[in-house]
Amino acid sequence: MDLRHLEQIVAICRAGSFSGAAKALGIAQPTLSKSIGRLEAKLGIQLFERTNTSARPTSYGQFVADHASTLLQSVGTLGHELEQMARGEAGMLKIGVGPATRLHPLPKVMQKAAQAFPRLQFVTRYAGPNLMMRALRAGTFDLVFCNHQLATPQDGFIRIKVFEDRYIVVARPGHPALKAAPLSAAEFTRLPLASAGLTPDFRAWLGMIADAQKRSLEAFLSDDYDLIKRMAVETDHIARGPRFVFERELERGDLVEVGLISDFQYECWMLTTAATWRSPIVKAIAKFAKE
Repeated sequence: MDLRHLEQIVAICRAGSFSGAAKALGIAQPTLSKSIGRLEAKLGIQLFERTNTSARPTSYGQFVADHASTLLQSVGTLGHELEQMARGEAGMLKIGVGPATRLHPLPKVMQKAAQAFPRLQFVTRYAGPNLMMRALRAGTFDLVFCNHQLATPQDGFIRIKVFEDRYIVVARPGHPALKAAPLSAAEFTRLPLASAGLTPDFRAWLGMIADAQKRSLEAFLSDDYDLIKRMAVETDHIARGPRFVFERELERGDLVEVGLISDFQYECWMLTTAATWRSPIVKAIAKFAKE
């Protein structure tokens, strides 16, 4: 027995005849009669008592019709909810971000997404690199925004490049490091650093690190860039991160870029699973992020 049979049985009960039910269902009466006949033969019971002009449900038929009405209503509700989710009218989208991507592109993406999908519920969470990838694989996150160091093809995720920037080092105006710039790796490791952690390519540039150098590189670690910037503005710490993080302070002159002898690229990527990528909502989020 399938949904088609349930619809037919309910229609016959409502119409009181096979001919009326066939008309309501938009099918030929012989087709309806054969369908119910095959079902009765398969179940070994009679669902309707038939005359030339009417059909009355047996106790079996009435039992099925009573339950079928509730089931069909539930199926209809489910279908409507799925359609709402596909149009972005309902449902939930879970987004993971890092210390930089929660500053950009997340706020602008959320602004556009909230306007486009007013009934969609958004949940955003900060996560470190390893936790972010595990949560994406487990379905805890539907998508994540991360730097290119996490967006490796080997993970099997759908990878969408969002934008590019540069990693920079900043310090307060008048900081002694500005006179020595551009800094070598050895010079850099002698300065107290405020950061959200060092990327693998930057660690490779620094080379072998002694314990004293490690203490300088971990002088202030935080996932809050507001605190990182404050350390650079108010103390002798230098700070490192994507340039967009320090944009406002650079424009105001509160911070100044400290040159290095090497440049390092920052790339923001959106990652999601192949199954989640089928959602038009997720494709729209990628579009908003790239814009």
